[in-house]
This record gives sequence, structure tokens and C-alpha cells, in this order.
Amino acid sequence: MNGFRSGVKYYTKATLEVFFPENKICCDYCPLLETYARKQCRRTGEYLVDSRTIGYDCPLRFDDTERNEDLSESRF
Repeated sequence: MNGFRSGVKYYTKATLEVFFPENKICCDYCPLLETYARKQCRRTGEYLVDSRTIGYDCPLRFDDTERNEDLSESRF
């Protein structure tokens, strides 16, 4: 690795699939939730007042049409 001495020329985007149980979409069920001293999103750094909802700065985009009902084929 060259350490980017000349600067970064471009970035490569990666995506992540996050699964929520039975359409219960909230920070409490998100694997990006940090719960040591205070509830905080690992992705945005946002401290969450109420993790039963979705954080104000949540970057996740939800697809209402996709359901993963066959848990035997899940990639957990």
C-alpha cells in the first residue's frame, strides 16, 4: 500500500444488506447499533434518543417489495 502520498484519485462504493425481523424496522434491531454507554449508530455516529424508531440521519434505504421469508437460505 502506497499510503496515498499523491492523494486519493477515486473511491470505490460498497453496499451492505441489512435484514430486519418481520418488518420491524427500527434501530433496536439494526446490527449497526452500538449499545455500550449510550445507544449510537456505528454508521453515522448519531446518538439515538429513541431506538424504537429510525434515526434522523439513518442512511439506509428500505425496499418495501423485498421479503426474505425463507430463513434457511439467509446469509447470516
